[in-house]
Amino acid sequence: MDNPNLEPKDRINALINSSEVFLFMKGVPMAPQCGFSASVIEMLNKTGIEFKTFDILSDMAIREGVKEFSNWPTYPQLYYKGTLIGGGDIVAELYEEGELKDTLTA
Repeated sequence: MDNPNLEPKDRINALINSSEVFLFMKGVPMAPQCGFSASVIEMLNKTGIEFKTFDILSDMAIREGVKEFSNWPTYPQLYYKGTLIGGGDIVAELYEEGELKDTLTA
């Protein structure tokens, strides 16, 4: 999925486009490394939607590159069909309003 020989921007594009729903997070789904990442994983799991992730703690070039790419300073970052949906607060709001699954299947 990830090709470390590509430039960071190209790697980021490839990662985001590797799945309709893609999450840049701290840690991995089975072991999130921050509360916000854990919360987003839990909400995504409850929707039943398939998604892929990337652990931004494993690669500093991607970690910094995604911030520039998205113009969004924090993690996690959720993408749908290549478009940034938002971070933990936005995902939580969509989930609480019952709109997360609809947003990620539109």
